[in-house]
Amino acid sequence: MIPTRHTPAAFQTSFWPVEGSTARKVEPEEEAGVTHHRLSENVKVYAIYKETGDRRFPHDKLRPVMFIWRNREYRVQDVTYVWRETLGLAEVYHFTVSDGANVFELSYNAKALDWTISGVYSE
Repeated sequence: MIPTRHTPAAFQTSFWPVEGSTARKVEPEEEAGVTHHRLSENVKVYAIYKETGDRRFPHDKLRPVMFIWRNREYRVQDVTYVWRETLGLAEVYHFTVSDGANVFELSYNAKALDWTISGVYSE
């Protein structure tokens, strides 16, 4: 048996049902035409950093507004979900963003000062 590590729901990177849930796992082709791709590619992100916001939640200060991925520019219309996780000594902030047609998961590593695109959801 493989040991499982229980992670709070706010830090889970998967959109599949939580272990023990009665919901069934739906494969991407069954999701009304939605396709999901897991990635790990560096991406150039333009973000706004504002000094206002709650000090307990540093990710409230950082907002991606545009990114360039595979030589194409995407303008962020909406930030739908934000969470933080700790990987070793680095804090990584995850942003689920939409350009109006697709949903992307962008990650910012505060120690390495780099951005990664880690997921794309499209119809």
